[in-house]
Order: sequence, then structure tokens, then C-alpha cells
Amino acid sequence: MKKSTISRLMVLLVGFVFLFTGCSSLDKARSLHNDGKDREALKMAAKYLEDSDEKVRLEAVNLVGEIGGDEAGRLLMPVLNDEDIEVKNAAIRNIGKIGYAPASKKLVDLSLTADGETLEEIAEAIRNIGAPAIDLLVKRFTKTTDPHKKKAYKRVMFEVGPSVATAISKTLAGKSYFENQATFELLVSFKNPMVATWMLKEIQNEEVADMVVEGLVKLGKNAVIPVMEMLTPLVGKPGDPSTKERLIRTLGDLKDPRAVPLLEKMSKDDNERISNAAEFSLRKIRGF
Repeated sequence: MKKSTISRLMVLLVGFVFLFTGCSSLDKARSLHNDGKDREALKMAAKYLEDSDEKVRLEAVNLVGEIGGDEAGRLLMPVLNDEDIEVKNAAIRNIGKIGYAPASKKLVDLSLTADGETLEEIAEAIRNIGAPAIDLLVKRFTKTTDPHKKKAYKRVMFEVGPSVATAISKTLAGKSYFENQATFELLVSFKNPMVATWMLKEIQNEEVADMVVEGLVKLGKNAVIPVMEMLTPLVGKPGDPSTKERLIRTLGDLKDPRAVPLLEKMSKDDNERISNAAEFSLRKIRGF
């Protein structure tokens, strides 16, 4: 009995020694980082990314992320497979903070089955990485024919939010309305003024212009200010009448009183096509 007690104490003591040693070394790595010796700090911290203690791994992940840089991102990549959710989420979060683009494929792959906090961390990381990750996510969504994967990618895009709108809009040109319908509806579903701004970049594109107008109207009040901001500099100026007319028509369909002063100016345009469009939109807003 006495020997058994001594054995247990020895096991505990050894565990404490290992834990203390790990933390002590990480403290030294942090000190090196604080002194600006990031290369040495990173090399030291990296040793503990595979430590048997998840708390030590977690601390190492956060320190590597704090040091930052491409090498830090590369070191964190294997940790995306960590069996401990907290450690894995920390790796995802720090890769996003670093903006490590080479992790885009892995993050998008993980997003298919992720949920809860892990999905939130992946979405945030994709937002932080930006175009490389977002474009890949949208490409996967548009290319897959698997309905389960399509649904999963759509869920991730909703989690990422309006920043996917630019990438989605790139996929519209050159396709029929039928081909674009599902993708366009997804774009419109992001009820955010930023989406309207991004959509307006495509309003001069004859292939998708009518879809853009339809989408802006579906965005409702979120589209009013962006449309007015695009139309205002065109008052009394020569230019593409089709674009002016689409913008005027959009404001009429939105039926927002804030557009009345601007439309009154447009109703005095020298181009009869423009002035008539403005008068028609004013009647839609006023109801007479």
C-alpha cells in the first residue's frame, strides 16, 4: 500500500515536472518574442505544438499566432487536425489572424462538417484571409453537383457573411438567368448595404443588369442609399442612358421617399428617356 502511494506521487511529480518544464520553455519563448527575437521564439514555441498536454499545446498555438508571419502559419497547419477542439479552434483563429492564405483549402474542407464554435472560427478565418479563401469557397459552391455539399457550402457562406458577395458576383457573367438564379438569390439574401454596393458594379453589364436591378429591389431599404450615391454624380451629365434608367427604375421600385429630391432633378434631364423614367418613378413613390 505504501509502495502504491509512493508510485502515484512519483507519477504526479513527473507530470508536474513536464508541465512546468513546458510552461517554463514557453515563457522563455515569449520573452524572446518580447525582445524582438521572433525567429528563435518561434523555433522554441513550435516544439510544444505536439505536446501531450492540451493546455501546453493551446498556449503554444496562441504564442505562435502572436508571433505571426508565414512560418507561423505553416507551423499551425498540422494543428488544424488536433483532436482537442479548443486547441483546433485556436489554430483556426490564429491562422485567420495571420491571414495565412495557403490554409484556405484546408479551412474550406473543414467547413463542410464543422458546426458550433468551430464553424464560427472557420468563417472568421475565411473573412480575415479574404479573396484567396472566399473565392475558393464560392468556387466550390458553384462547381459542386452534390446537393449535400452545395447545402453545406451555402451554410458556410451565410456564416462568412456579405464579404462573399464580390466573389459571387464574379460568377454571374456569361451565364443564363436560369444558370445564375440560385447563385443570385444567395447574393441577394445578404441583407446588407455593402451587397448593394458590390452589385452596382455589375449594373453596366448587359448580361446581368436586369438581375442586378431585381436583386437591388429585393434588398429593399438596404439598397436605397447605394443606388442614390451612384446616380447623384450622373445628374445632368452625359453618359450611358441605360445605366441611368436602370438606377432610376430601381429607386421607383424601391418606393423610398428619400429618393424624391434626386428623382425630381433627374426629371429635368435633357434626355427625354431619362426624364420620363424619373417622372414614372416619382409617380410610383408618391402614389399618383
